Amino acid sequence: MILTVRTFWAWRPAVLLVLMLTPLMVGGPLTLSAYALDATSALTEWTIPTPDSQPSGLALDPSGKCCWFVESRGNKVAHLDPSTNTFREWTIPTPDSNPTSLTLTMISGSIAVFGVESAKHNVFLFFPDTGAFREYTLPEDVDPQYISTEPTPLGTAITAWFTAQKGSSVGEITYDPNSRVARLYQLTLPPAAGVGAKGVHALSETVWFAGATGIVKWDMQGKQFTTWSVPSHPSTQPAFVNVDALGQVWFASTSPSGASSNYVAVLRSDNTFTEWQVPTVGADVRALSINPRTQNPWIAESGQDKIANLDPSSGGIVTASRPTTNRFDPIAGAIFTHVAGPVLPSTVTVAPETSVPSMSSREQFTEWTLASGSGPVDVELDDSGDAWILESSNNKVARLSLRSDFFVECDPSSLLIVQGINGTSTCTVSSIDGFTSAVELSGSWSGTEANGVVYTLPTPVTPPPGRDVASTLIISAGPIASTGTFTFQVTGRSGSLTHVANLAVTIASGVADFAIMASPTSLSIPPGASAISTITIQSLGVFFSPVDLTSSGQPDGMTVVFGTTPITPPIDGTVSSPVTVTLSGAPTGTHTITITGISGSLIHSTTITIEIPGTGPCLIATATYGSELSDEVQFLRNFRDRSIMKTVAGSNFMVAFNAFYYSFSPTVAQFIREHQIVRTVMKFALYPLIGVLRIGAAVFDLFPMNHEAGAVASGLLVSSLIGLVYLTVPLTVVLVYSSRARRIARRSQVPTVAVLFSAIAAVAFIIVLGAPAVVTMAAASTIVLAGLAASALFASQVMVAIAAQTRIRKRIGG
Repeated sequence: MILTVRTFWAWRPAVLLVLMLTPLMVGGPLTLSAYALDATSALTEWTIPTPDSQPSGLALDPSGKCCWFVESRGNKVAHLDPSTNTFREWTIPTPDSNPTSLTLTMISGSIAVFGVESAKHNVFLFFPDTGAFREYTLPEDVDPQYISTEPTPLGTAITAWFTAQKGSSVGEITYDPNSRVARLYQLTLPPAAGVGAKGVHALSETVWFAGATGIVKWDMQGKQFTTWSVPSHPSTQPAFVNVDALGQVWFASTSPSGASSNYVAVLRSDNTFTEWQVPTVGADVRALSINPRTQNPWIAESGQDKIANLDPSSGGIVTASRPTTNRFDPIAGAIFTHVAGPVLPSTVTVAPETSVPSMSSREQFTEWTLASGSGPVDVELDDSGDAWILESSNNKVARLSLRSDFFVECDPSSLLIVQGINGTSTCTVSSIDGFTSAVELSGSWSGTEANGVVYTLPTPVTPPPGRDVASTLIISAGPIASTGTFTFQVTGRSGSLTHVANLAVTIASGVADFAIMASPTSLSIPPGASAISTITIQSLGVFFSPVDLTSSGQPDGMTVVFGTTPITPPIDGTVSSPVTVTLSGAPTGTHTITITGISGSLIHSTTITIEIPGTGPCLIATATYGSELSDEVQFLRNFRDRSIMKTVAGSNFMVAFNAFYYSFSPTVAQFIREHQIVRTVMKFALYPLIGVLRIGAAVFDLFPMNHEAGAVASGLLVSSLIGLVYLTVPLTVVLVYSSRARRIARRSQVPTVAVLFSAIAAVAFIIVLGAPAVVTMAAASTIVLAGLAASALFASQVMVAIAAQTRIRKRIGG
């Protein structure tokens, strides 16, 4: 069993003492040392100087230590410096304002305090360095209750978000430190949130609210609310929303009546809630804080005078919730500013009292019991893991400290090493509750010792408070090292504290190699298309190293791309990566590419045969006629493959034609398949082409003894007829209405005919004497293009002349 840092931290109060005494690992000792806290927790309490002040709204100082808060009955802002046991209290200028919460921000490098005065409809901004108060009076229907500030860089506007005690209104106050102007914007939560929000947590781009029946996210940029309806329980309502470092949204479902159960819940990114029921009935949860070290939630149980943390690694009831969205444009609200001060603080030093609270664990919760009637209403966790508490009924600030200690764990906790090779594990020393001392690390074999093995482990290491420090363990097995499985023990010592972590080290001998395979080993890919083969790496013996994949032998116009490289097979297992072969002008025929796997000095290869046929499917004709088996498609394919492709001139022309045709035909074919009307139109459009090609096939058959001559004659006739059928009419229209086009057409006739006969002569010369494929391709393509142009030019000129004669006769007749 391997315990992570997070699991260990959360389970330590109830489980680790048992783990220390019980061997849970079969065949080996426990990998993590136990750490018990039951008798080492300490509670330190400071009595607030103002009697019956009713503290609330706890916030940690930016130094990471306590504390700022407001005194609801004392009508004050207060600060405790635990290093000097000194309280400072500033009286809020507006009497009987009943402040309920505050939040801290930084303005020009100094602390500024935003707070709410719920009885007077005010939000205040307080500057402790100067004692100045800026009080902002809100509309009378807004009774602010909870407040949170956005994380903001220095020198920019500061934004605070607050909720109201009644209705569904929430608000935003933006303060510009340069102009000292504040602006108010009001928003109304969507109906799915319910009436009344009892929690707010502001981030840089989003703000989270705990509504009466839903958790709500406000997207500042999109001006949109997203609401998740929470699981329903009798007499409970969401409150005290918070967000951990993983982006998970935590909240409590509270029951102030004390008669019902309370819940701690989290909204995860997959739109599910997970809930854990607080084991103490009548807990009346009043706060929820996230431990920055473990990311686990802590709560204050005001109704039962307890502080509790939750281990969320197991348990809980999962419920799905589909979010709803609502757009909203914030409404500018009226705001009145009152500036007062400087207010001078009263300063009092209070000697703290220390006690040992009792602790118990039930289900996933660990609870510490405070003095009877203390009424904790706030809890915040600092970086060292200390819990700071406001005891509202006892009028105290308290700190729950756990014993400073450390623990050691190594990852991975098991190593497989081949003789002559090193194995590496990262051993981490983690600070618990502020531990910050040097830890000496050492290694030894527990039980049977492995011969021929040495190790290195940098030491000592010192973790920062509440943080980790790592040391890299390297175990080297010699060429004749002992084989088998052994236990290596890493021991950490600091003063009287000792903790160990055990690693299972397996030393193996024999083959460490791999094999490489391709499936399929041959691919048939039409021009312009792609296909996939799967490359599999199989571990031989104890091989488990990364293998880099490369390819070679592919011709120009062929690309080979691996889905993943390098890939690492498990020992005695396989791992695969797809390889995609794409054609973009590669010559037809059969090609062999070599796939090579490289891992250190090990190199193995396999081959894939790529067949590139001279032709591909008739995509447009197939889409038009609905099947490759239709008579028209079969005729086109047979004429192409059994006639034209059998000749030098024809096959070279088809290479150029395919590159052009397959660049657009897949898209056109898909469009034709999806539109019945287009299919009907295309059938009429292709009827002349089918007829022209049948004539061309008949001409080709007239040259049974010389297929090359038949291909040239057929190609010339087919191109001329295509130009005559498809190009003559549009070209005639252009010539009739454009004298400039007519002049260009007349001048182009002779050069076009010259190019045509030159291309025919070139093809004849090439057939007799031979030439590079690219020259043959160019000459054959020229015959086709020149034939198209010549027939269209001459036919259109004839049509223009006929049209002119017709007009002359009409004039004479008229």
